[in-house]
Amino acid sequence: MLRNYLKIAFRNLRNNKIHSTINILGLSLGMAASVLIVVFVADELSYDKFHPQSEHLYRVDFTGKLNGNEFNMAMTGAPIGLALTEEVPEVESSIRIGLWQSVPMQYEELTFTEGDVLVAESNFFDFFGFELLEGDPATVLDGPNKIVITANNARKYFGDENPIGKVLMRGSGKTASEITGVIRNPPSNSHLTYDMIVSGDSWEYLKNENWSSNNLYTYFRTYPEVDMSNVQASLDGFIEKYFGPEIEQYLGFSMDELRAQGNHVGYGFMPVEDIHLYSELAEEPTTPGNIQYLYIFGAISIFIILIACINFMNLATAKSANRAKEVGVRKTIGASRIPLIGQFLAESMIYSFLSGIVALVLILVALQPFNALSGKSLSWTVFLDPWLLLGFFAFLFFVGLLAGSYPAFYLTSFSPSEVLKGKVRKGAKRSGFRNGLVVFQFFVSISLIISSLVVYKQLTYMQEVNLGLDKENVINLLHTRSLGNNAEAFKQELLANTGFRAASFANNLPPNIDWSSVYRAVDTEQDYLFTVNWVDFDHLEAMGYEMVKGRFFSKDFPSDSSALVINESAFKQIGWTELDGTQKISGFFDGEENEEMEVIGVIKDFNYDNLKLKIEPLIMGIAPDNYQEMAIRLNPGDISDRVDLIEELWAKYADGAAFEYSFVDSNFDSLYRSEKNMGNIILVFTVLAISIACLGLFGLAAFTTEQRAKEISIRKALGATLSQLVVLLSKDFTVLVLIAFLIAGPLAYYIMDAYWLQNFAFRTNIGWLLIVGAGLLSILIAWLTVSYQSFKTAASNPVDHLKSE
Repeated sequence: MLRNYLKIAFRNLRNNKIHSTINILGLSLGMAASVLIVVFVADELSYDKFHPQSEHLYRVDFTGKLNGNEFNMAMTGAPIGLALTEEVPEVESSIRIGLWQSVPMQYEELTFTEGDVLVAESNFFDFFGFELLEGDPATVLDGPNKIVITANNARKYFGDENPIGKVLMRGSGKTASEITGVIRNPPSNSHLTYDMIVSGDSWEYLKNENWSSNNLYTYFRTYPEVDMSNVQASLDGFIEKYFGPEIEQYLGFSMDELRAQGNHVGYGFMPVEDIHLYSELAEEPTTPGNIQYLYIFGAISIFIILIACINFMNLATAKSANRAKEVGVRKTIGASRIPLIGQFLAESMIYSFLSGIVALVLILVALQPFNALSGKSLSWTVFLDPWLLLGFFAFLFFVGLLAGSYPAFYLTSFSPSEVLKGKVRKGAKRSGFRNGLVVFQFFVSISLIISSLVVYKQLTYMQEVNLGLDKENVINLLHTRSLGNNAEAFKQELLANTGFRAASFANNLPPNIDWSSVYRAVDTEQDYLFTVNWVDFDHLEAMGYEMVKGRFFSKDFPSDSSALVINESAFKQIGWTELDGTQKISGFFDGEENEEMEVIGVIKDFNYDNLKLKIEPLIMGIAPDNYQEMAIRLNPGDISDRVDLIEELWAKYADGAAFEYSFVDSNFDSLYRSEKNMGNIILVFTVLAISIACLGLFGLAAFTTEQRAKEISIRKALGATLSQLVVLLSKDFTVLVLIAFLIAGPLAYYIMDAYWLQNFAFRTNIGWLLIVGAGLLSILIAWLTVSYQSFKTAASNPVDHLKSE
């Protein structure tokens, strides 16, 4: 019997080449898209699960609220790591890790800038599952000025030579660091990445006893089956025992006073396995993912394969008249319904497995473009995993069963007498189900169209919104500490060239200004959390900021070296209304506690961080010892010539240090890489979903026009015009798409506005014009899809359909 099923199935596939091609193409596209999304989601879910005992690994975080300003940080102070192992019984061990970014490294004449350098304690390889290729994991980070490099960096610096024992000159100060190990390049599914790892004893900050200075990541591993509420209780105790007295010593107020003002601070923890998808903390070592995106992509995957299956069903019913006669004859000679159902399901399985083969080919072809689209580095070897292969074949079986179920039960329900008399039922009761399937297809398609348009509009808005600064034509030059005493000479020779309008040293440039501390206005009892940035006298002109009160720093006023400029948010939060020349702010500035500085100006609010966040209070001061970057504003002209000149002067004054720069506008754009990736993925799968849905609509159009062929012929014989007949055949589909739009439009609007856009403090308005445009686009697509079948039937000779009557 199975042999006969297969024979008939392949005969039908061969005799209906166009129908079969559309079926296989629709299913294979749906399968390929769904499998790619599943692999993407699986990769996101695999983050940090390769570490030994990963389920027992946690990271400490520091959160709180000061005068309405909330802070949630992944970084903590140095002392908490030791306190965890010594005072918390549930904790087996802990490790502290620092992150240095854009670090100059030199070996002989070779100079490079390493993007991510970890500073880790000696138990790093006992704690994490990163693979050490050369060196002793117990000793490679034990002692000062030891360094472990990646396999890529070993080739970059030393070629085929053994790097062990060689010395790299690290940082602007060119500290000699001995290479003691080679580590495998970091896996893509780790929230910690590295180019090099420096021993913790190389960094004096690890010996810092200040609990309120948060500059490193603290991880801990618990014993199995411990009560984590006890760990949290211990962390709460650290606030009272250590953090509170320190705050009182430095700032002059107690934790009780801080709480009386409505403020709070505290330590918490997060499982390492959850960091990538669930963290919303500042100062993450890498940009985290978003669990909401996985829900979205998972839903898209399910919807696309459902659309593909619906497409198969509609195309199968479009050929129902011919297959119904076959069923009628077979029933007449004694065939029961169950074997007939098996026949159609077998055909569906063949289509599914053939589509699966085509889908695998499409996946292999599309894998690299998909990686570029999603920012992933997935390899085809992932499909060699036995569990994935087993899941894929189970997926093919499920799709075949799902796609073939409706045709199997629908076609085998025909009465033999009705079929053989040429009276195939129109299936009035079931036409509602088929129409519902088409409504569902376009509901999904329209929802995806609206989502894609909203993502694109928000990304465009973020690129065009007024940031409160002029980000165009500004170079962000890094590592300016390497200039040493030559900094001013470098700046003046640069400005002597007409290609440059302004230049300014600073601690950091937007959008990477992130250092903050607690301050208060003198003669008040209220404390504030202010972001701090150190700049020079030319910063206003270089960055294009705008003053709203007072003035900016000026060399004409020597006292400005101990003055402050604050932004509007800080001015308003303090409660000042006018700048009278007497206001001062006290706190920890440039190495002194409770130092008081006069506020000489108020700068218009500008975005110095992610547009997802509101603009927080900011203070600026003059502190040459803290400068590590430079803003260089270019005049119009050839940018490449300007960059070449900067590099030439850098080589002259920076004593061989690595030359590294970026553009401020590009730095802002890079903040939204995950949103761009999401938008690109949704756009591609929107096109796929619409394409597959159109195949389904094409199938329903073929089915409907086949049923109404004689009706159309009679209308045409009675004088109906071609355009009238095309409209008649197309209007039903237009109604279906309109129903889908009426459901999808408000729902997609609500979801994107209430959930996705709420992630941005600065966001666009969706507007009903966008929603209506998506509806009109979908109707146009539907008309173009059904017009071929409608025109073909309306233009046919009436005699061809009426001569059998």
